[in-house]
Amino acid sequence: MRLIAVLILFASWVFALEPLVSAEWLNNNKNNKNLLIIDISGNDLYSKGHIPNALPSDIGIWRVAKDGHLLLQTPEVIEKHLQSLGASRSSDIVVYSHQSDPKDTLKPTYVIWAIKAMGHKNAALLDGGLKAWQAAGYGLSQDKPNRSNGDFKAAPNHNMVADIAYVRSHIGKIRMIDARNEHFYFGSKLQPELLKAGHIPKATNYFWQYSLDANGKMKPVSELRAMLVDGLKLDPKKTVVTYCTGGLETSMNWFVLHNLLHFKDVRLYDASMKEWANRTDTPMSKYKWE
Repeated sequence: MRLIAVLILFASWVFALEPLVSAEWLNNNKNNKNLLIIDISGNDLYSKGHIPNALPSDIGIWRVAKDGHLLLQTPEVIEKHLQSLGASRSSDIVVYSHQSDPKDTLKPTYVIWAIKAMGHKNAALLDGGLKAWQAAGYGLSQDKPNRSNGDFKAAPNHNMVADIAYVRSHIGKIRMIDARNEHFYFGSKLQPELLKAGHIPKATNYFWQYSLDANGKMKPVSELRAMLVDGLKLDPKKTVVTYCTGGLETSMNWFVLHNLLHFKDVRLYDASMKEWANRTDTPMSKYKWE
């Protein structure tokens, strides 16, 4: 009995879903009944062609408008949506986009953050998205698979989310990473949707695109570690808050820190600068590299 238990444990370790999967891996596993593949680019792109057995979703389902910015949807809404896609607590979930534009590239990492914030452990990103799938020579489908509703139950992990009160009370006490273009961080350009230029005081800039190569695939972990740990001196054992303009860009930084570099406590400030920089009572730093 002890040997059987060890073998089961070893098997689960061997076949555990990695946070970043290749097109080859997905092609080899796309017919696995426990695997849920989510195409997050929306119905229009999905209907033109998608990875076989993938189901469509839309970023708007995962977010809710509040006071001029967007926040993570309620656990009840996300639970119901994941159930409609056939998700159970034991499902392996792979999320991808068509990478039709920069914002579309960011949708999968936001959804993976949302899934994990709802207590589900096994969610991965398809490295390079649909472009990598096609570049590998794999075909597309226009058929929508039929799946029975799943029994997924949300168990929210509130420690993955930072709100304005948390950010305000931790300025200068923990590291905060601004995922925006360096012009917006430095304050030399004002984003049209914001009232104030610059960044949250003491925050460090790391533009989310630094993590991707020219093909939209993730750079090697060794290079990511060199930039973020060796270069920016982020400590994987300490809390980090990530933010951007409105939640999407920073999800890429969250994914790299949490899923690839295994930081213990990474919190995403979902409302980000659409909340912070549009208030009169929030401090800003400008013309500084911090």
